[in-house]
Amino acid sequence: MESLHRSKSMESLHRSKRSDNAMPASFRPIQKQTSFRAHKAVQELTINKLHHESIGLVGREKETETLQSCLARMLVVDGHNKNDRKKEVIFLKGYSGAGKSKLADSLEPTVKKTQNGIFVRGKFDLNNKDKPYSGIVEAFGAICQKIARRLQSKKNKEGNLSDIGNEILAKLGSSAQLLVSLIPELEAILPVSDEGSLGDVSESNDYQAEQERFKYLFRVLTQVLTSHCSPLVLVLDDLQWADLSSMEVIDTLISDPQNSNPFMVIGCFRSNEVDESHVLSMQMKDWSGKKEKYGFNMTDIEVGSFGVDSVNQIIMAMLRIDDADITQRLAEICFKRTHGNPFFLIQFVAMLEETELLTFNLGLLKWVWDEEVIENETMSTSNVVDLLQARMRKLPMKMQQLLQYASCLESTFKISTLGLILKNHAIPGSKTEPEEDVLTLLPKLVLGQYFERCGVGMYRWVHDKVQEAALSLGDASTSLFQFEIGSILYHSLEARELEEALFVVVDLISKGGLQRRSEFAELNLRAAEKARTMSAFRSAAAFSSKGISLLPRDTWTTDRSLTLRLYSMGCEMELALGRHEVMEKYCSEVLSQPGLSTLEKLPIYFTKFQKLCTIDSKYEETIDLCCDVLKELGCRVPRGTSSPIKVMSLLFRTYRKAKKTPKASFETPRLMKDPTQKAIMGFLYRLYITSIYNSSALRIVFSLCHQIELTLKYGAHDFSGSAYAMLGAVAATLGDFETGAYFAEMGLLIQQSVASKYTESLTLCSAYSSVLAWTKPWQSCLAPMLKGYVCGMSSGNVEMALSSAMNYYCSFPYLMGKPLTSIETHCGQLVSQAEEVKQSDTAIIGRMLWQSYLNYMGRSMETVRLKGTAFDCDTFASDVPLVGAWRQAIDSDLLLFFGEFELAAELAIQRGEGYKKVVLSWFLVMMETFQRGVALYA
Repeated sequence: MESLHRSKSMESLHRSKRSDNAMPASFRPIQKQTSFRAHKAVQELTINKLHHESIGLVGREKETETLQSCLARMLVVDGHNKNDRKKEVIFLKGYSGAGKSKLADSLEPTVKKTQNGIFVRGKFDLNNKDKPYSGIVEAFGAICQKIARRLQSKKNKEGNLSDIGNEILAKLGSSAQLLVSLIPELEAILPVSDEGSLGDVSESNDYQAEQERFKYLFRVLTQVLTSHCSPLVLVLDDLQWADLSSMEVIDTLISDPQNSNPFMVIGCFRSNEVDESHVLSMQMKDWSGKKEKYGFNMTDIEVGSFGVDSVNQIIMAMLRIDDADITQRLAEICFKRTHGNPFFLIQFVAMLEETELLTFNLGLLKWVWDEEVIENETMSTSNVVDLLQARMRKLPMKMQQLLQYASCLESTFKISTLGLILKNHAIPGSKTEPEEDVLTLLPKLVLGQYFERCGVGMYRWVHDKVQEAALSLGDASTSLFQFEIGSILYHSLEARELEEALFVVVDLISKGGLQRRSEFAELNLRAAEKARTMSAFRSAAAFSSKGISLLPRDTWTTDRSLTLRLYSMGCEMELALGRHEVMEKYCSEVLSQPGLSTLEKLPIYFTKFQKLCTIDSKYEETIDLCCDVLKELGCRVPRGTSSPIKVMSLLFRTYRKAKKTPKASFETPRLMKDPTQKAIMGFLYRLYITSIYNSSALRIVFSLCHQIELTLKYGAHDFSGSAYAMLGAVAATLGDFETGAYFAEMGLLIQQSVASKYTESLTLCSAYSSVLAWTKPWQSCLAPMLKGYVCGMSSGNVEMALSSAMNYYCSFPYLMGKPLTSIETHCGQLVSQAEEVKQSDTAIIGRMLWQSYLNYMGRSMETVRLKGTAFDCDTFASDVPLVGAWRQAIDSDLLLFFGEFELAAELAIQRGEGYKKVVLSWFLVMMETFQRGVALYA
């Protein structure tokens, strides 16, 4: 028995459209019997189309209310407590096709109603997991595009631009170029510098420093964006495919204690693909554990499948039918076939229409169907991918061809890229059809619910299941097909376009089962170098490994430079990932080559140094490595112990040479050019650092003095400024503050001529905390300390950055008598940041200072003991001398402040002169001397 039902909107159809033809028993459509003009008229109707736009968020009322309440909570302004949480982290989890993205999109209209709010989406891509930060880059690119449009609109109306670009550039400086290389859209909102470009920066080759640097740049960018665009809502789709680097950036953004602006991150992921061992699952547990500490709310929303009633509501909306009883049986069939999955359901109903199991009868002005026929003929519909492929195979070959091409690209793609492939590649059978270009085909595929527009010249898949189905259509999933597509892009894209699509192109070509070929090995090296600049070490390691596998067997003879670069990159990246066996294998391969010079092997030596010193803490072996490399470079280092007389003789000889140099020569110094001398400077600095850890006074003095002598002889190097500043600290330790200040000033002058923010942070911190704090008013030291913090964080030198920040925000303001309220707040924020970047010693010192300020303010049950909310002296344990020195200084200060003079005197006598051996000429010596005098006098 067939069911005939009248559409709700039948009255809207003009009477002249009514068909006079009788409806046959099969209810087949009458278009085939009409003239071309009548057929065209029918095609232009809307009453006989499925109304996808009417579905809305049927059945998601509860979830929508939860989302809206989270947004409202973030936007509430509490005049009594400005530290209320302004960051929201929401996870939408459910099966593929459950409607997570659409649910997240429900916030966009509300955000648009705010004055400056921005809502954007980014998506991680299954086909291109090696592309780092893909979802984050897409989201931030969309933010920049929206800001650029607003700025342009404002410029046209008012003739001025916002300060947002100037603020980003002021805070990031030339380091902004690194973000521009990742997010090209950012350049549109930045002002052009005097040179016409943003410039570049030469930084440390320390991979850990680069990683922290990159996270800092994203943190500052987000701080600026959220201060101008409030609220800022980021939807990150398919979070289960996010790379580890992206997870670290997300963690940095949501746990940033210095950003109190409204900021929301919505992460959508497939719950069936994320088990307990998945990186996302572990990261979510970590976020849940620290949400109180870092002040953000975290909400989980389960997005499940629909029941029969909700399925019926959707079908009623698509068919514009009001009576639920009419569609009830059809809904039950659809529910049984799709299990209530929203996306599967919509595709299933679309399939029913395309196969004419569901038709609109223009004669009767109603949708008609036969429930028994539908149930029998859809028995084989097992999953949505099969259903989609069945729909795709009924399309013209050109459309199928375009779908296959697009399936090889990312989830979002350019029209021009797709057109380029269509022009240069052919699928068998497609040439027999009329020629159609991509601009003609895309709108038809949009109408068929395969693609959707997402910007000027940009399209994206409506769902990753559609892309998955297209990838399995024909030969698209074969390695040969993808290699052909990758080769077309490699040879046809313009240089800038190729750079933007580099990860996609390399991935496609690498899937082709390539034979050994240097050309593609070099392409993988380019991808590895780009990934490394983004601190995406896992991707860089994968590209390096693939590149090495493509090298010819005689590669050390035929292309030594390429081979060396690939092995060096792979060696560094394997160390960054903790895969030490692979790293050692690469090291051995390079070091076993007899024809390589020491300079060529330097990257391998740097990596070995990093492992021995930073990871293994084998300082003796590290010193031996430095001495061996320096010897190979022509610089002999004394290995044994030496008498104090020889040490002092070397020191004063260097004093005399340095002081004889006119100050004018430091203002515009010549730069060191000789690669051998530059390499020696780099390893002398590493020897200096290791010698400090190993308490080797001879090598400390030797490395500093030799750096000074090389600077005087060959010109300024990145480490020259810091060498002068540290030599000044040695002079101040010996009580010669005048000479120490002179060397520190010379170091600052030299630093201005070298483009290294990494060493600038080191120079500023050393000069002002260890030398110039003795000879200048402390107020004048604050600005350089702040600059040291910014330089250090933007270059990855987090140790010096946080040391400078501790002086700027905590130590110096306290000693200068600034209000404790603001000092205590900044101290808490700094501790959070130090713990986030795993600077444990700085975090402990910060917590001790923080607790002391709480004691002074009467916000602790204790007075002279460091015990409270910030620090607990009863559970504290550290064998780090500097931490112990700070502990003694803070204890003494508390005892004196609260009048416990006898205890303070006992502590002063107990610690004796050993204190100075730890802190050397640091400003703490000044503080300790004052405390000792007061305690013993009282």
